[in-house]
Amino acid sequence: MSENNIPQVPQPDDAVVGKEAGALMLATACAARDAFYASLGAIDGDVLAPLVNPAFMGGPRWPSLRQAWRVIRRPDSIVIASDGLSDPFEDDDDVFVPRGHLLEVCIEAPLAAFDGGAIQQSWLFDVIYQVSQNVADHGSIDLLVQRHGSVSMVLDVRGAPAGLEDEDEQVGVLLAPGTATIAPSFDTPYGTVMLLTVTVLQPAELAFIGGAADKGQSRRDLAAALAASPTGQLSVAGRAAVMPR
Repeated sequence: MSENNIPQVPQPDDAVVGKEAGALMLATACAARDAFYASLGAIDGDVLAPLVNPAFMGGPRWPSLRQAWRVIRRPDSIVIASDGLSDPFEDDDDVFVPRGHLLEVCIEAPLAAFDGGAIQQSWLFDVIYQVSQNVADHGSIDLLVQRHGSVSMVLDVRGAPAGLEDEDEQVGVLLAPGTATIAPSFDTPYGTVMLLTVTVLQPAELAFIGGAADKGQSRRDLAAALAASPTGQLSVAGRAAVMPR
């Protein structure tokens, strides 16, 4: 079986039935996630959200339908984190199951990367937006990470900085749990939710993964090399490629 064909597994048998019980479950899950995000830095009061939900236009549906992202400001960087991938699932019969896709995703970049502009208009937001939608569409990224330690994707990024795109005009990203300053998961009353940090790759790093016989090991090696580099898992457009030995 290929790593992209991992079957869905049943959710825990801890569902609740009814709008009122579901609203309480959602509020409890959101409070736990908000508390964790607040531990990372100062959270902007406003969430980033599309004017029209992409699910209504053929895009992937998030667990509670709601799609949003939080901006977390740190002394020298900004984190943009998805806010809803781990919401409880709600079906058409008003049955709610906690923890959604069992993960959230985030990207961290230096303050200078945003150049004082609107975060939602930045190429970095486009990266985390696309990764979030891919996670919602796939549905089992958590299983891939548990098996392989990390996953990679290629994206068509709007306004990507010069030098980041490969020969196909795409940008590679690596998703892995945990950095030196961001925990790999957080707890909720319904269980643990994984947090994957997205690191934008240099074309040579993406080619390193693509050319490897064992792509899982190549991603693990690259994640370790990035963690040991001066910029760590920060998404920095102009950094030098970090090639594992």
